[in-house]
Amino acid sequence: MERVAARYSAKILGILAILLIGPGCATITGGSHDQKVKITSNPAGAAVVVDGQPQGATPAAVDLSRKTEHQVTLSYPGCETAQMTIRRQLNPWLFGNLVLGGPVGLIVDVCTGATHQLSPDEITVQLHNQSERKGYAPTAN
Repeated sequence: MERVAARYSAKILGILAILLIGPGCATITGGSHDQKVKITSNPAGAAVVVDGQPQGATPAAVDLSRKTEHQVTLSYPGCETAQMTIRRQLNPWLFGNLVLGGPVGLIVDVCTGATHQLSPDEITVQLHNQSERKGYAPTAN
C-alpha cells in the first residue's frame, strides 16, 4: 500500500513541478506588458517622439506597449527628420507552450501580453544633413 501511495505522490509532485516551471514560455523569455526599445542616433541628442509624444533625446530606452505598432520620429537641428515604424509580431516563444507550458502556459502568456513582441527592439539611425541630401554644396569663404 505504501508503494502505491509513494508512486501517486511522485506523479503529483512531477505534475506540479511541470505546472510551476513550464507556464508562460513567452512571458518567461520575453517579459510581459511593455517592452523596452533602445533608440540611438548619429549625431546623438536627436529629439525622440513616439506616437506623437516626446520621449527625450537619443540615446533613449523607451517602454512601449506590445499591443500596437508605434511610430517613431527622430529630429535634429540641421538634419532631415527620420521616421520609422516599430511593428507588432507574434512572439515565437509562445510556441514553447506546446512543449512545456500547455494550456496553463498559453493562458499566462495571453494574460500578461507576452503573445506579441515589438520589432525592431533596437533602432540606430544615421541622420543626414539637410544640405547634403538636397544636392547643395557647402560654400567656402
